[in-house]
Amino acid sequence: MPELPLAQRIEVVRLPLTDEFATEKRFADSRGEGHLILNGPTVRRAGLFTLEPGAGYRGGHLHHGKREYIYVAAGRGLAEFFCPATGERLEMELKAGDRMFITPGVAHRFSAQETLTFVELCDRPYEAEDDQAVDFDRE
Repeated sequence: MPELPLAQRIEVVRLPLTDEFATEKRFADSRGEGHLILNGPTVRRAGLFTLEPGAGYRGGHLHHGKREYIYVAAGRGLAEFFCPATGERLEMELKAGDRMFITPGVAHRFSAQETLTFVELCDRPYEAEDDQAVDFDRE
């Protein structure tokens, strides 16, 4: 079965900054900020990561079965995607409020332009055999 184009295998949603009712949104009040990141899909693993500008990358791999959401809580950076099956590449700027959905088989890595804080939400527990390292600079 042919691969879908890379742009169709990654979904980016900008969560609205609003005081209105919504199950997925960002809001701020005198107490601080709130981030309602995901409403509905089953989450079996969650992680919180930071990345400093000039410190290299987070990621640099693909998953054979795991579907994951990445939510940028703060900062600004760059997401790079690569499909080894088709050779397609895609880059996207990231900023606070962006939520990405990444399907299996899509290699991904992230770099920071400002201190980046992001949450990873996955549909299954971590399994080392699901990860495959990808050298973005050689592929």
